[in-house]
Amino acid sequence: MSGPIVTLLTDFGTRDGYVAAMKGVLLNRAPRATLVDAAHDIPPHDVASAAWTLGQYWRLFPPGTIHVAVVDPDVGTARAILLVQADSHVFLAPDNGLLTWVLRQARHVVLKRLKESVRREELSATFHGRDIFAYAAGLLAAGRASMDDLAEDIRELVLPPWAAVERTGEGLRGMIVHVDRFGNLITNIQHHQALESVGAAFTVAAGRFAGIPARRTYAEAKPGELIALFGSSETLELAIRDGSAAERTGLARGEAVILQPSLHLES
Repeated sequence: MSGPIVTLLTDFGTRDGYVAAMKGVLLNRAPRATLVDAAHDIPPHDVASAAWTLGQYWRLFPPGTIHVAVVDPDVGTARAILLVQADSHVFLAPDNGLLTWVLRQARHVVLKRLKESVRREELSATFHGRDIFAYAAGLLAAGRASMDDLAEDIRELVLPPWAAVERTGEGLRGMIVHVDRFGNLITNIQHHQALESVGAAFTVAAGRFAGIPARRTYAEAKPGELIALFGSSETLELAIRDGSAAERTGLARGEAVILQPSLHLES
């Protein structure tokens, strides 16, 4: 009988053995765990990219899955390590905004921080992914410890600037937080936020581009047309049919995106 599923998300890559080291520590404590490599090619130190990536897949795994996410530029400092339960899933991640999308998407959340005593005896100041994250995940996956055994309550989390969506007049102001491999420019504005603030009819402005029309699918756009739509992540994105919005517009992560209500639905 196999044990719990444990997903791994890092910026370690796979050529240096860092991910394998984490797996070794984890499997030594939970040899029956099923390990899933979610992604290890997150750009180095890119917490925003890791947060968006984690938000794409965690809900699709079975309840009880343990998600270990290590993109940790402040490793070795006093930053907290979070142990969070969200909708019957468990997460281990640094308190640096990496769980931003998870916390927005989950309906029920229990927030805790890992106790400082939870670590391997051979603790490195630069490799907490191996010596703390993987170690704690192994204890949880093996049933050798519970969240209450390993962690204590926490009330405040780090909220990074790229997570904020603001009201501006009658509209919303967010930003581009991810560029996918198709060149789609994905923002931090969620579908429900747009509906609540500007309604179903809206246009978008970003950089030197204004009046970008909203569409429901890519196929509704004319070839080469710049459009706005809500993608599979239920966040607003700018896209070009059969092309790259990033290449065509020159827009990149961090660029402001403004939603304004439209008087009529675009045809």
